[in-house]
Amino acid sequence: MKLLTSILSLLLFLNHSLKAQDKIMPVDNILDATFFQGTYQEVLLEAKKLRKPILLTFSASWCQPCQKLEAESFSAPEVASLLSLRYVSKIVDVEQFVGMDVADVYKVSEYPITIILDEKGRELERLKGFFPPDYLIKTLLKYKKTSSK
Repeated sequence: MKLLTSILSLLLFLNHSLKAQDKIMPVDNILDATFFQGTYQEVLLEAKKLRKPILLTFSASWCQPCQKLEAESFSAPEVASLLSLRYVSKIVDVEQFVGMDVADVYKVSEYPITIILDEKGRELERLKGFFPPDYLIKTLLKYKKTSSK
């Protein structure tokens, strides 16, 4: 009887764990957002290796909506956790020549622009301007690790 109770408890726990994977992480498990520091080409390689989507945000120090996006949305605990766990994220500084080159690839001419790419670098979604954390969370939850190679 104890064995049956233990097995049922384990099954209930596993069922709950699987359902909870798409929910926002509880506050006590929050991670800081980590943004990839390498080049654009290295971002593509890392995403392919990890089989994770990419989040590119085109930003500049003089852009007030860009600063607001970073300060309010990317630093929100739930957003930070999703970015760290599910994405290879990079803030592209368009004040640098390398950043301008990447902006040219995606035809970005206004800021901030956040582009979600699949692991192969294909554009999935483009967000313009500032967006609050709740909206970003819903968007980030749409895209998961891919299971195909």
